[in-house]
This record gives sequence, C-alpha cells and structure tokens, in this order.
Amino acid sequence: MLPNIPVIGQQPQPELSTAQFVIPAGVGATFAVSNNIATITFNAAHGLTFSPSAGVLPNYFIQFGGSSSGMSGTGVLVGNIFRILTIPSTTAITIYTTITAATITSLTGIPVFFPDFATSPYPGTGNSPSLAECDAYFNLGANCNLYYNPDRTFVALDANTTSQLGGTPATAPTWRKLVAASSQGEAAGAYPYLALKADGTTATSYVSVLQ
Repeated sequence: MLPNIPVIGQQPQPELSTAQFVIPAGVGATFAVSNNIATITFNAAHGLTFSPSAGVLPNYFIQFGGSSSGMSGTGVLVGNIFRILTIPSTTAITIYTTITAATITSLTGIPVFFPDFATSPYPGTGNSPSLAECDAYFNLGANCNLYYNPDRTFVALDANTTSQLGGTPATAPTWRKLVAASSQGEAAGAYPYLALKADGTTATSYVSVLQ
C-alpha cells in the first residue's frame, strides 16, 4: 500500500506509525490517588511519550483492559479511556478519576490514538490531538486494531468530562472492530468515535492521513 495517495480536494499528510502494544501492569504495579489525580505505576517501562520522534504517534490517551480489584469510589477502570495528564517517569502516568482506590496487578494499559492522528494539540493544552475529521489508510501490524463507537456515547475522561458525567462511568462505552490487526483498510472519521488501539504483539502499524 502506498502512503499519501493524492485525492482531489484533500491534502496528504506524512505517514505516521506506532510500534506500541498492550502494557501489562504486572506484579508490583500500583494505583495511588490524591485529589482525584491517580498515579498508575506499571512494573516495567511503558514506552509512552507526548513527544516521540518524527513520524511516530504521540500518546495522549489510554484505555484499561484486563481486570482490577479492591475498587472504591465511583466508576471502573476497565474499558474506559482516559486522557493522560502527565508522564512523570518511564513507568508511571497520571489520569483524572473519581476512583479512589484499586488493586491493578492484573490490569493492562492500552495506548489509544484518535483522528486526525496528528501531533498538533488543542490550543492551550499541549497534550491532546486535533479535532479535525480525516480520511486515512491503515496498514496495521499485529500490534493494533481500528475501532468505532457505534452509539456515539464515548467521551475521553478528564476533569471536565468526568464532572459532566457525574463521575467516572461505571459502564464502559461500546467499541466495534473496523480494521483488524495485521490487515489493511480505509476509514473516515473524527474524534471521538474512531480510535486506533494498541493490541496484540510486537509489530508496527502505519497510518497515512488525507485531510
């Protein structure tokens, strides 16, 4: 598949890639909360960064899979997608949540990328993607799947959206697979109803955007 195929009325963008896949929390991983800011520390390097090398997708959002226990407060971790607030170390991230305690050694972190799959931030935040709709070609390795939210109920969780929802949701939104790992496809969409999610095993996935 050729990247940046020209289409009348659209501007091809540089091809982007990601080699990320699911991050196991592992034995010794921790979840600590202060004033609704949760610090999640994995037991090994997570590979997440706001400022990757050129042509590599940055990390602004994370979904949680696997399982957690010992939950208190409001909502669930598994299935929800949170905006990453900070990446204080190679093993830790912070998110906003109304969950006040959790045991997370069986949890997984799933890096999530939204259209337009570009590094340009919302004005003033420095760590969220553009809202622009895009048409994109996906050449996915074994490490990623493309999903859509069919009922359009999804919102990424941060202080603002969590407050509007009355807390971290207790029921995660529905996502359906659109382009499977290790395959190719084309999709048009806009944040927040189209998402590329890390999955599977070591590989590299490519996105070629037309805007």
